[in-house]
Amino acid sequence: MVSRRSQTLSYLVLLLFAAFAIYPFISTTLVAFNPPDASVSGLAWPSRWSLDSFISAWDNPDAGIGRSLLNSILLSAVVVSVSVFFSILTGYAFGTMRFRGAKVLSALFVLGLIVPYEATIIPLYYQFRAYNLIDTYWSMMLPCIGGSMAFGTYWMTSFFRSFPRELLEAARTDGSNRWQTLWKVIVPTASSPIFALATILFIWTWNNLLLAVVMISQPELRMVPAALNFFVGLQYGSNYQITCAAAIMVALPVMIVYYLLQRRYGADVLAGSLKG
Repeated sequence: MVSRRSQTLSYLVLLLFAAFAIYPFISTTLVAFNPPDASVSGLAWPSRWSLDSFISAWDNPDAGIGRSLLNSILLSAVVVSVSVFFSILTGYAFGTMRFRGAKVLSALFVLGLIVPYEATIIPLYYQFRAYNLIDTYWSMMLPCIGGSMAFGTYWMTSFFRSFPRELLEAARTDGSNRWQTLWKVIVPTASSPIFALATILFIWTWNNLLLAVVMISQPELRMVPAALNFFVGLQYGSNYQITCAAAIMVALPVMIVYYLLQRRYGADVLAGSLKG
């Protein structure tokens, strides 16, 4: 009886936290499906379901949601691919090898996790301006990759250190070198942490507002956080329907990627438990 009460209480607490987490999304979605000229507030069921707010947000030439989505997709794809690739290499080195200066380099990567990201924006801006990189894709890609490497290295190092040493020794006995051991033995079994890392880095890159505002001023290079920030300004700040519609369009790719990678992560965990 005590166990059942404890279980019921746990479910109630989880439902309460889930309600707090999902309420903003439901409220934003309901507001977005109202016509732009409707009067709405809070969790209001639309009197007439309409896509006019989405159309108005998409067709706005100043915000450029469509172009911004393409820019952010390109940025996120490059940053995630490059960061995950090099994080695998650095994690493999720190997790399975002994070499001179490993402790110093490891401390530098940890320092990258400690230093506030906002503290590097101004030095980065002046450095990139000196190299004429402001208002280019490089001004977004390079800092995002550099900022992701510290966390990615720490993440993958933890996995490689827990990898069974017997499998590494067996691969070397079979004649595999370090490169072959990494890509033919370890990486195929590391899909779960790799997909989890890719998901985290994608969300971080996609939502990077500060860097997108500081480094990019040209409308054709604007990223989605900056495009969404346009709707929060004086012109559209009072039109909650259009602002919420823009927010839904900006958040939708993140939800799709998270859903797909989460399913892959769950499938890998289940496959591993079945094999075990």
